[in-house]
Amino acid sequence: MITLHEVLDGQFSMLVTFPHDFEAVATTELGAIAKLQEEFEARNVKLFALSVDTKGNHRRWIDEVEELQDCKITFPLFADVDGAVSRVYGLSVINAGLIVLIDLDKRIRFISQYPSTTGRNFYEVLRVIDTLQLTLFHSVATPANWMQGEDVFVRNDISATAAGAMFPKGFVAIKEWFRITPQPDTKQG
Repeated sequence: MITLHEVLDGQFSMLVTFPHDFEAVATTELGAIAKLQEEFEARNVKLFALSVDTKGNHRRWIDEVEELQDCKITFPLFADVDGAVSRVYGLSVINAGLIVLIDLDKRIRFISQYPSTTGRNFYEVLRVIDTLQLTLFHSVATPANWMQGEDVFVRNDISATAAGAMFPKGFVAIKEWFRITPQPDTKQG
């Protein structure tokens, strides 16, 4: 049996859980992920889904999602009928959907829980991935509603001297703890 931990292979991953297959809200969510798959791939994020239903139900549901949402599901949907995978990762099997973002070292960096009656916003998830990846490689923090390309904060644990050397575009210290700098280059060399 292949475990989820084994398929996480040194890249960012997103695990999305669904309480059950064949639910209207979950159907739109699975379709939304499929439609945004190129955006996730551009960020080097591997996609996984998990539901407590059986593999047979998953196959039928995927067919219906693809029909109803005009998309193609190409990422795995794991069957967690007995909740074993959920328990290993400390994820509750409740009437809610989770989004779990896992970093390069297989550490959980973000968990978000939505009631099954509320569809998830995967554009927000892409924004969270952008900020997690940016802050993993640079000593910055992102403000509320931050979007790719906007200014960021120099982290408070970085001295002014170190910040001067780390941020060639400079920074503005409005307060000692409120220092703004242009977003560092995110291109991987």
